[in-house]
Amino acid sequence: MVDLPDTHYLGANLANPERESCTWGEAMRTKMKASGHLAWAAAMAMTLLSVPAQATPIQVSITVDNSYALFYGSQLAATTFVASNGDWTNTETYNFDLPADQYIYVVTASDLSVAQGFLGQFTNLDTNYKFYSSDPQWQVTATGLGPGAPYTGSAGDLALLTQEILNANAGTNASLGWVGLTEGPVNGSAPWGLRPSIDAAAKWVWYDSNGDSDPTSPGFDHDEWLIFRISVAATPVDVPEPLTLALFGTGLAGLAVVRRRRKAKT
Repeated sequence: MVDLPDTHYLGANLANPERESCTWGEAMRTKMKASGHLAWAAAMAMTLLSVPAQATPIQVSITVDNSYALFYGSQLAATTFVASNGDWTNTETYNFDLPADQYIYVVTASDLSVAQGFLGQFTNLDTNYKFYSSDPQWQVTATGLGPGAPYTGSAGDLALLTQEILNANAGTNASLGWVGLTEGPVNGSAPWGLRPSIDAAAKWVWYDSNGDSDPTSPGFDHDEWLIFRISVAATPVDVPEPLTLALFGTGLAGLAVVRRRRKAKT
């Protein structure tokens, strides 16, 4: 079934049927050509928008007084155990790839004596963008569970950590959800001294349960154990590549040109 032609193409050449037939044919070819351009441009734009984010290489240098376990996963669950350590005098460095929709999780606990703190440096190796443990995009939550923090990759520890992530998401734990961390002194300060492999600009941080301006000292139980987290998307990993931007722009420009041509014809 053929659509009736637009009235714009009828009536002007009734005295010249041959010219009228030519005009109608041109109109139909133009309409079909425009539809093809529109479909191509739309398909190009949708294809580029649907390209999944690639994994980003992340380097982590970290130490915690007294101990930590490093995981990553989604907003709802810890899925992968990386490592753990119980000697704050060491700085450990890890390299792994993470999609932009993942979170880095750091489980921490202290011996409640002298001091406690989390110090870290995180680098996006694609862009060399660095963020530290004191970056305001970090969140922390307090479980209030005391000893027995999940420090391995066992199914039981992953399940325990995941449950506490869900409790924090729901606001039903000791800190009533995820909150901002509290800064302590910079790397190089007492009692820790300068920790290697971490910039001097990095600061020790902790969760504050009692209004202390510096919860890293003295030793105190701030509703431990704690979970720190930050989204990989906090780094500039989902900025489109120049080629992707150019192709996407071409698709949008094609849509605009087609629409202008259709308006001009009507």
